[in-house]
Amino acid sequence: MGAENRRLQSELDLRNCALDSASSHFMILDVSGLPWRIVYANRAVAKDHGYEPAELLGQDPAILTSLAENKVVFGRLGKAVREGANASAELVSRHRDGSTFSVGISLTPVRHTADAVSHYLAIGADITVKLEQERERRLLQERLYNEMQERERIGIELRLAQKLESVGRLAAGIAHEINTPIQYIGDSLLFLETAYEALDQIRAAYLTAFEQLGEAAAAPAIREDVQAAEEALDMPFLRKEIPRAFERTKDGVERVAAIVRAMKEFAHPDSAEQNPADLNRALETTLLVAHNEYKYHAQIERRLGELPDVICNVGELNQVFLNLIVNAAHTINESGQDAQTGRITITTAAAGEHVQISVIDNGCGIPAENLDKIFDPFFTTKPVGRGTGQGLAIARAIVVEKHAGRIDVHSEVGRGTRFVLQIPIAGRRPGCAT
Repeated sequence: MGAENRRLQSELDLRNCALDSASSHFMILDVSGLPWRIVYANRAVAKDHGYEPAELLGQDPAILTSLAENKVVFGRLGKAVREGANASAELVSRHRDGSTFSVGISLTPVRHTADAVSHYLAIGADITVKLEQERERRLLQERLYNEMQERERIGIELRLAQKLESVGRLAAGIAHEINTPIQYIGDSLLFLETAYEALDQIRAAYLTAFEQLGEAAAAPAIREDVQAAEEALDMPFLRKEIPRAFERTKDGVERVAAIVRAMKEFAHPDSAEQNPADLNRALETTLLVAHNEYKYHAQIERRLGELPDVICNVGELNQVFLNLIVNAAHTINESGQDAQTGRITITTAAAGEHVQISVIDNGCGIPAENLDKIFDPFFTTKPVGRGTGQGLAIARAIVVEKHAGRIDVHSEVGRGTRFVLQIPIAGRRPGCAT
């Protein structure tokens, strides 16, 4: 029996040594009565709480925790122990000096007899660092989320600012475009008012002649009076110019109506939904709206092929077309050319599952070192006050991100620039960002 006892003691010492070498907390609790008692505690649990293992034996495990901060957890753990079930929890533990730290613990019943569970194995670890890391990770995630939200807000504001800039620039151009037909409508109406007064005077001369004929006055004298009135009011001129005045008025009204229609189409309200649209008509609308932007700098050459309707947000694509046309006009102007030599060529064609739209200018071109930057937000080669650097960045976002298309640029300094858009005919692919 002595040898057997020594063997058992050796195994027990080996077990204790192994458990004391572990960094995790190990305790065996006697839960057969209240309060619970610690019947075994390894070195890690004692050290982390500021005790020696022997000091914990027979103690209530509550000395290792903060009762006030664990009230709810203790209630849950006590219920599990009464039912002989497993349990786990995060506890606010207490050092011997009263300072606190966090511990993760799991309780497992020790079933070594058929009787009711009298002991539990408690396994735990100091999780203060882990919780702090998780807290920092959550804070980082929240910060990143907030930064993303802020970037999105700034992006929306920048797109709105760029659109408002375009609207402001176009408003002056549209006012100028409308002013010309309104002027000759006004001139024609003024002429027609004067002509009506002249015709009214001739009418009065005719009525006077009729009255004189009724009084048997000499016909030759009456005829001379009527002819004199017609000559004084220049009847041949009126007969020639009155129809022309009506024609000019009709032309002016039609011109204004065309500009208004173009503005309504160009200002197609933004929508997350995409609908079929005729991109050739959209280009014509944009050219009409932007006429004042390019008419002093370039001639427009249209090479519009037959296109199917494209599923898209036509209002957003109008914004892209406007940016490219205005940029082309500006680069032609910067090259020193005028409307006689400057040329903007717009081509469209169906290409498989896409339509391809090219905007080509014969302006000053883009230096090779800038080609990789032109779609970056805020990048611009224009003087301060001439550009925000947002036009091409927004154009790329609309074409690539919102329409799952492509926008490429080819340029040669001194020769000009070609922008090529590819827009899927069937619209945005499933899963693409809206």
